[in-house]
Amino acid sequence: MQNSTTVLESQLDWLTASFHTRDSADRAKADADRWARSEVADGAQVKPFRLGGYEGWQAGRVRLGTRLDGALLQLSGDFAERHIADVAVRATNVSRVDIAVTVRLEPAREDLARAHYDDAREHRKVRPSSARPELHQDGDGGSTLYLGDRASNWFLRVYNKHAECLENRDFEGAAHYEGCWRYELEIKGPDALRQAQLYPGILDRPGYCQAYVHQWAENHGVPPVFPYTGDQKIEPGFRRRSDRETRLLWLAQSVKPAVQWLRDSTDRETLVDLLGLSQ
Repeated sequence: MQNSTTVLESQLDWLTASFHTRDSADRAKADADRWARSEVADGAQVKPFRLGGYEGWQAGRVRLGTRLDGALLQLSGDFAERHIADVAVRATNVSRVDIAVTVRLEPAREDLARAHYDDAREHRKVRPSSARPELHQDGDGGSTLYLGDRASNWFLRVYNKHAECLENRDFEGAAHYEGCWRYELEIKGPDALRQAQLYPGILDRPGYCQAYVHQWAENHGVPPVFPYTGDQKIEPGFRRRSDRETRLLWLAQSVKPAVQWLRDSTDRETLVDLLGLSQ
């Protein structure tokens, strides 16, 4: 049966930039603080962040680290897409960008990573020096193709987005991404900087990302299920579940049954005291 395809997302999905002048580092810190406040307001937790000698904090889709010679900023998801122009114009270097295309297949299929793995293996028979594929699968429908070396400047992941959400108990995301697969191209080194400088001036960003990922994957023996252009129904603005929502979900699933048992086993006054609600 022929699958129909709909491209739901086609955008920049990750950005790592460093700032090594005093003015640019100070501006990066101020921007990161402002963006992080909105994440915290939406329920994100502030956690420690360390990478490459940089130390700082992370909150949701924003990570900031500092060291004596400057600052490092990482943005993920649609924060990378929305703020690329602000970052690229001041960054000393952009060391990584990810471009992601999320496509829905109807009917859904679980064997896409395996099919692409076979495609890549056939490609290597003709071109032995081409990128090496790896396939990771689990018993719950999770499946990921890795193409290339993670340490290289180009690295492609193709994974079952719906299964990933279920594994993370992100049921809102699972409903949104039902039948979806994500093609995620990680670009590092000089090509990442060139992409970051080019990207803010592109008028049709979704079209550019779709064509770019499609062309790279096809050139490396993995023809995507989505076309080079078209089949788009871009749905901007969907964001992953916040930390607040995660905690509420955990309370509903794990704590609620215990509270119900206590309610049935003791009087109201004792229950209120045990839960620390007497104040």
